[in-house]
Amino acid sequence: MNLLVYLVFNFIIYSFIGWLIEELYAFIVDKRFKKEGFLIGPFKPMYGIAMTLLILYDSALNINRIILLVLCFFIPTTVEYVSGYMLKHIFNKVYWDYSNLKYNVNGFITLKFSLYWTVLSFIGVKYIQPIFYSIYISAEEFFQLFVIVSIITFIIDFYFTLKKFAISNS
Repeated sequence: MNLLVYLVFNFIIYSFIGWLIEELYAFIVDKRFKKEGFLIGPFKPMYGIAMTLLILYDSALNINRIILLVLCFFIPTTVEYVSGYMLKHIFNKVYWDYSNLKYNVNGFITLKFSLYWTVLSFIGVKYIQPIFYSIYISAEEFFQLFVIVSIITFIIDFYFTLKKFAISNS
């Protein structure tokens, strides 16, 4: 198995799942789907980054559940903070603001959502990821092509996203 391809596979899958989670959450809370995200397509890279790191740590280090829980708290929270900070300071965009919630840091992260991410990440790594791994292994050649097509799609999306920001900032 090509580890890099497998990690990119996870990044793509969990970026899409993150998009689904956010759309579902917005629909439940606001009774409508979100209108805007950073990328044009159905990807939320911060979910893909956090889950890919957690999967890598879990499989490479064979860590126990307590350490995994701690990582499931800190990795997604750190990725969310860095993402929020970069979006605000590089692109002048704020896609979420936790300033009105208790225990927030600069409005980018809050304990409430960090605990949500901990639970969801743990469930993802321990219970959902083994299913995705089995699916990946059963059709590895197909998923190698899937990864290539997905990365090309992601790069095109990122290009048009940057172009959109360049036009709106000029």
